[in-house]
Amino acid sequence: MADIVINGYAIDDKLLQRKPIRRCQIARCRAACCADGVWVDYAHAQRILAQAELIRPFMPEERRDPATWFAELHDDDPAFPSGRYTGTTTVEERSYPGGTTCVFLRPDDHACAIQAASIAHGLPPWELKPYYCCLFPLVDEHVDADGRPLPVKRLTLDDENDLFNRGGGCYEACARDPEYVFQVYAEEVALALGLEGYRALCAIVGVAPRL
Repeated sequence: MADIVINGYAIDDKLLQRKPIRRCQIARCRAACCADGVWVDYAHAQRILAQAELIRPFMPEERRDPATWFAELHDDDPAFPSGRYTGTTTVEERSYPGGTTCVFLRPDDHACAIQAASIAHGLPPWELKPYYCCLFPLVDEHVDADGRPLPVKRLTLDDENDLFNRGGGCYEACARDPEYVFQVYAEEVALALGLEGYRALCAIVGVAPRL
């Protein structure tokens, strides 16, 4: 079967499989997917820093210095819109996989300070949060396993990495009937493809959209 391509994304077969899974519950997983820092487009990091006064009150006091939020700058990856990227820093948290968490993860409620601040100020939840975080556990792949550029970006489930194996997979097995993986992550798929793109995928597969 030829790839389904929607709005510049080839839909990986992993998203078209049916599995008896549901989204993880943050009270149990404690945001294990945030055990590590995340790569962020440089321009987006600057947007976050520009809103530092909005975000700082939602972070533990010892993490409120914006100068400590991001690591070194890289300028060698065209997969990022600006071609430049940085990483959020990590802080020690021994109760989490790997012993660290992203600097923006709040230890008291396992919520992202960026997202919490956005919601509290009436902004969309994903307004300032890094794109990779919003999309996870889906990812958009730009290169193949050998590092060669793909002719079309691929939207897939990121289930082949160390973080996933440590429990940061953002889903859990359940007793419900199997459903399409892309439906479990309808919001993330709509973020990548656009709402109409998500609905187009539903029409191609033959299921009712959830959004």
